[in-house]
Amino acid sequence: FFLEPDYPLDESFEEPNRTRLLRKWGGAAGWEQQKRHHRLKERGQAVGIEKFDLDRPASNTLHSHRLVQWATKTHGVAVSEALYDELNTRHFEKGQKLNSQSMLLDAAEAVGIDAEAAELFLESSEGYTEIEEVQATLRALRINSIPTFIVGGETVVGGAAHARDFVEVFRQIEARGGGAPRAAFADALGIPPTVLEQTL
Repeated sequence: FFLEPDYPLDESFEEPNRTRLLRKWGGAAGWEQQKRHHRLKERGQAVGIEKFDLDRPASNTLHSHRLVQWATKTHGVAVSEALYDELNTRHFEKGQKLNSQSMLLDAAEAVGIDAEAAELFLESSEGYTEIEEVQATLRALRINSIPTFIVGGETVVGGAAHARDFVEVFRQIEARGGGAPRAAFADALGIPPTVLEQTL
């Protein structure tokens, strides 16, 4: 999901995240209301995230999405999840730009991906069509915020969900039997079944 789908792709573009949030929530009062409602800062601290960088540069995230999906297809779920975690740490905690190619390559290398192979991918046109198709599906599902989780390809858990919300969904799947029926975006992204069967 793109937080700001209309941001320019150009690597030089950025906007202060604080400015983005104030605009998104209609000013300081709306933003304060959202902070009180979601309590992301406090919930982050509860799991060891001392501080989110509020003034991090916001930018277009297309290439970071492409890189994660490419890593999933070529290196498997464990590596792509490690990359996703690395990108989140670099962006939300360390304030690094998600449309910086040098940052993306450093992050890929940090989780064991060959930087030259990652660079060749990022400089190609591969992955654009797949990401655009998924974005269209998300719009059709009226998903317009993160985090949003689609469990088993059918159950949507929206917003900054609590652990109890997921436990309830997992218990419902267990009660039905047969496991989670499908992955929501695997076909669109070209993720092979062998990758979907992997565990972390």
